Amino acid sequence: MAVVVDLVDKGVQVNSSLDSIVIIKNDFSIPGGKSLDVTGYAFDVLQAGHVIIKETATGNYKPMPATELAPAGVATLGSVTAGAGYTNGTYENVPLSGGTGKGALATVVVASTVVSTVTITKAGQDYTAGDVLSIPGAYAGGTGSGASVPVATVADIAAAYGSLPSGHTYAGILVATILTKRPFAGVMLEGWVNENASPFPISGIKSAFLTATNNLIKFRGDLS
Repeated sequence: MAVVVDLVDKGVQVNSSLDSIVIIKNDFSIPGGKSLDVTGYAFDVLQAGHVIIKETATGNYKPMPATELAPAGVATLGSVTAGAGYTNGTYENVPLSGGTGKGALATVVVASTVVSTVTITKAGQDYTAGDVLSIPGAYAGGTGSGASVPVATVADIAAAYGSLPSGHTYAGILVATILTKRPFAGVMLEGWVNENASPFPISGIKSAFLTATNNLIKFRGDLS
């Protein structure tokens, strides 16, 4: 599948001041670089040091999925107000409405036509402890109303890499900071990376990354 690149300039600024710090030594990169498939990547800029993955079936190179810092995401919930008239079942990625924030998603279990449990799956951001979040019937079987749950505690959600998608492998490291909308990328295959200056913590995926790249890319943990 061909990778489509958007060349429209939307005025996003690129700060490349840390590029020479995160990329300690670039011994070998893919000749000519790659146009990354950035479908589904939500952020405007890809920073140098970002992990690059490859889809086995298509050969497309992509940025590793990641989540940025979300201030005041929902950490824990209080007791559920059950509501009435919901459709029995388990519903995933239900958007919770109300409160001061946005973006919270949950898994909702309905039993005996009332909401029995609500489990946060995406913390959202900008919430306040005490916010009351409603469970829309439209996302829980299409019927029901009155169910809600209070936000008990909030916490900043640290920026992190997500999970390696199925059918992909770790491929390399982005050499220079680029706009996501202009994803012409230098992809390093052999060299040294300063993990303390990397855009996202590498520790959780380092072992698998090193194995997949035959230890040709190495990490150091200093800023000197």
